[in-house]
Amino acid sequence: MKLRNAVWSVLKFELLWKLVTLVVISPLLREIYQTYVSSVGISFNADVLGTFLNLKGALIFLALFFAAGLLAFYELSVVIRLVALARQGEEVAVRRVMKQALWALGAMKGWSVVPSSLYYLLLLPLAQTVYLHSLVPAITIPWFILGEMINTAVGTAGVIAIYAAYYGAHFLLFFVPIFMALRRERFGQAARSSVGCLRRMGWKRLAVLAGGLLLWMQADSELARYWRRNVLEPGDFDRFFLKYLVYSEAFRIDLLYWLVTTLLHTVLMAAFLYLVLSWILSRENLAIPAEAPWSEDSRTILAIWSKRWARFKAAVRARWAKRRWKAVSAAVCALLAGYLVINCYQPPLLHAPIVMGHRGSIYGVENTLPAVEAAADMGADYAEVDIQLTADGVPVAFHDGSLLRLAGRMESVSALTWEELRALPLHDASSYQDTGYIASLEELIRFCQADESGMGLLIELKPEAGQGEALARAILEVVEAHDFGERAIFMSLDYPCLTTIHETHPEWWVGYCAYASAGDLDETIWQYDIDFLAVEESLVSNRLVAQARELGLPVYVWTVYDTDKMEQYLQMGVTGLISDWPDLAAGVVEEYNASHGTGRYLWQGEGLPAGEMAAA
Repeated sequence: MKLRNAVWSVLKFELLWKLVTLVVISPLLREIYQTYVSSVGISFNADVLGTFLNLKGALIFLALFFAAGLLAFYELSVVIRLVALARQGEEVAVRRVMKQALWALGAMKGWSVVPSSLYYLLLLPLAQTVYLHSLVPAITIPWFILGEMINTAVGTAGVIAIYAAYYGAHFLLFFVPIFMALRRERFGQAARSSVGCLRRMGWKRLAVLAGGLLLWMQADSELARYWRRNVLEPGDFDRFFLKYLVYSEAFRIDLLYWLVTTLLHTVLMAAFLYLVLSWILSRENLAIPAEAPWSEDSRTILAIWSKRWARFKAAVRARWAKRRWKAVSAAVCALLAGYLVINCYQPPLLHAPIVMGHRGSIYGVENTLPAVEAAADMGADYAEVDIQLTADGVPVAFHDGSLLRLAGRMESVSALTWEELRALPLHDASSYQDTGYIASLEELIRFCQADESGMGLLIELKPEAGQGEALARAILEVVEAHDFGERAIFMSLDYPCLTTIHETHPEWWVGYCAYASAGDLDETIWQYDIDFLAVEESLVSNRLVAQARELGLPVYVWTVYDTDKMEQYLQMGVTGLISDWPDLAAGVVEEYNASHGTGRYLWQGEGLPAGEMAAA
């Protein structure tokens, strides 16, 4: 009975709080944040950190960060108090407990707000175990970072150390929210109390706690193996919610999953906390009174605001009783409905989905001729290759700024000549038994022209500082010499070097890469003279795809490893998959086209739009 009351009261509160978070709190914080970010100018890729490296930016960031920390703690404080009162067998009234939980915010006073905010907004979302709040439910380290790290032994050790550090810290500080919520202890004292509580628990209960946390993580891991798609975040519930719901197949599927897992996690959180509190409420003297122990001044202030809130509600009810207010409300609702309907329009996509093999493919040493050949054999429309300039001005395919990872040498590509580079044996983590050799762009183009598959090249320009113009000119020379422009796509993180190609050949397909952003990709990027946008998959969102679609700009995603996510991105409106496994991506695209058809795209020709359409 007590457990049922705890679960039911937490469910009622979480339903209300998540609604308030999605409709009011999250949009308000995002709007303040995004307004500042947009005022700065370019705030993506290498310019992300510079967005807040000034007094105004730092103050705004810290204010929003601490406000979010307070709200996250408040939500968990209410949950903990609801469960504690139910465990004590007392009557649980959600509205009353929400008011009482304001008392616990005193635990965040002074410098305590700094470590507390880091704990609630960074550590708990990373651990994603038991304490789940609405504002930042989860944080994951982007795979393009982890993927690069595990390519070396040192990087793999680093990844293990990172996971061990935050899961270990989560275990040691597990009771921090309980001591902050029930005793109003500041973070430092709550951390000491948490460690002390673990010491006093005894081995049996300590083992049960550790086993329960491991079981939670294992269950989440198994669920993630079954449902490998990206999960909806608060930012997905924006003003275009109705558009997503009507037009986005991915959003409807993901919304249903979000509802089910949110309900399940809420029930499990309440049940887990009930078990833990049953162990420590009396042992740690954490029993709480039905009323929070406010000071006289705080009690007076709370009473004043409660009376004002009651008068405000009474005034609203009185005005609502009058016909003219009902008419005004109806008119406002009609205008809102009209606005939503107008904003529900979604233009068609420009072209059918295409598959691009990342650095050729995983079936050969990256960026080498065998990797590109494998991409052609496995149905890729394009092979993506990274192009740099040698010391003697030859464009060659190589990704890293240093030769260390693949060739064991500290030099950069630009420090050696083509003859020196082509003799270096290469090995990578995915195909270490194979030996590859650096290929020139000319060699790759000749292969594509001779190959019967008709595969093209997605050429990513990776210039060193000051080399952008020279690299673009060298690539132009090779592509023009082989008349390969119609089968090549060009992209780069360096926008100025793209302008050289676009100005010389406006009919060629040119795009910009984005791997990080200080917020939503701001208006600057939509003003770039590009034909497509290639984004790292951690940036993909319903909002981004919808914005790009409004502008007729295709979105390509890199680097996609999972077939479920590939399908999800296609359902969202992404039209380019860049993957190490082009055979898997080709299979997903083939199935998607078979079930959805290809007649709904503006471009119905072979390859990508070119000539007048691309230039427009």
